[in-house]
Amino acid sequence: MNSIATPNADDPGAAAGPHGAPESGHVLLADDEAAFQRLGSAFLRGLGHTVTLAGDGEQALAAFARQRPELVLLDLAMPPHMDPEIGLQLIPRFAPQVPVVVLTGHGDHALALRATELGAWDFLTKPVDPEMLRFVVARGLRKARLDAELANLRASQALDDLGIAGQAAATAQLRALVRRVAPTQVSVLVLGPTGTGKELVARALHACSTRQSEPFMAIHCGALSAELLESELFGHMKGSFTGAYRDQPGLVEAAHGGTLFLDEVGEMPPPMQVKLLRFLQEGTFVPVGGRVQKRVDVRVVAATHRDLETMVREGAFREDLFYRLKGVVLRTPSLAERPADIPLLATRFLQRVAHRACLSPDALAWLMAREWPGNVRELKAVVESAGALLMPDQREVDAALLRLSSGDTAAFAAVSGGESPAGSAGDGGGNGTGAAPDGTAGPLDAALMELELRMVRDTLAAAGGNQSEAARRLGISRVGLVKKLTRLGLR
Repeated sequence: MNSIATPNADDPGAAAGPHGAPESGHVLLADDEAAFQRLGSAFLRGLGHTVTLAGDGEQALAAFARQRPELVLLDLAMPPHMDPEIGLQLIPRFAPQVPVVVLTGHGDHALALRATELGAWDFLTKPVDPEMLRFVVARGLRKARLDAELANLRASQALDDLGIAGQAAATAQLRALVRRVAPTQVSVLVLGPTGTGKELVARALHACSTRQSEPFMAIHCGALSAELLESELFGHMKGSFTGAYRDQPGLVEAAHGGTLFLDEVGEMPPPMQVKLLRFLQEGTFVPVGGRVQKRVDVRVVAATHRDLETMVREGAFREDLFYRLKGVVLRTPSLAERPADIPLLATRFLQRVAHRACLSPDALAWLMAREWPGNVRELKAVVESAGALLMPDQREVDAALLRLSSGDTAAFAAVSGGESPAGSAGDGGGNGTGAAPDGTAGPLDAALMELELRMVRDTLAAAGGNQSEAARRLGISRVGLVKKLTRLGLR
């Protein structure tokens, strides 16, 4: 860094992050050059950061252990060895506890890529561009704080969360009500929008009840005709209809002693509403084609996304059945009512398909900013799809990958650090004939590759060939851009 301009004290955004919000934090600057230390620390302190200086590897490790900064700026060529290859071995001592940004010589991309393989989060080349330093440090601090927040959420998560994960007030209240209601024998009606985990609540009620060692049986009331639903619930006798070759017990009988979950009970055909009411009132039923009443002991938990009270007023749902089901009403909150749970839920979903992967700061920001009409079910689908799209050497899901997994194919060109569906640079793109068993790219793959190539080339041209600026405009890391340039043959 030949020179760094100190931020203008009259500039209200001088100490602000990339989105205008203050991003001040604690930075460890490890570099043996006195001029770099002096100018770099002055610049960072002018942005509002606290800076700890270290002139060699031992000082850096000691300062890190003593003060635990939020981000490390690490020169790879420091005393006593002055060998970048040895400096690389310092990276795992800091990462993954905090983001590590390595400082390399101009154009030393191979060294920077090896540094990222060892855990470095990003890299800057000397002389360092002040605006790029401001951007990378702010982004790194944001990542560190999101990581810390996720760690705190995981640490504070109760060992037994009933499978209802989250620390938002609405989530905690729901868990408390489940624990209170579960030991009773009263019927429960679970209301809430689609995708909010109503069956999860039903299973939690069963798991916390005195019936937990007995069966839990579930059925979707809107998926079957009245005749089939009756047979599924109450069973049938041999010869009662075509295809009834033997006696078949129903779910009600199979759930004896346990819990019967009636999902989407608001979709139940009217003829079945009458028969369900009789069962709830008397605890007895007659299988289809049978004459002998059977008695069972089950607890009924019903759920629906429909407004049953409105349906009762409109005559679409029996009032007496409604009050039979409405012993205790539990409501599952929409994701919009519990946004604080999004990072934890997304991390859990991601680690189910890629247990070593994590979400980047921009990915978490995208998740928090997006509306989720499909609620937790939609969030789960998007995050798990993004995890499945990770390349073997990728460990981080970014916002571009989430956009792609959500159905935005134009987002493909911004996926950082990954390879296109067309494969590696040696694939030669698509052949225009569709995907073949040997992995040859199809026309869509070729089009996406061309779109990515054009976007990267145009962005580089607009940035005057400045790779740091181009990476910022594309919304990806410098490392991701270097990988992309290599793969696309633009190096």
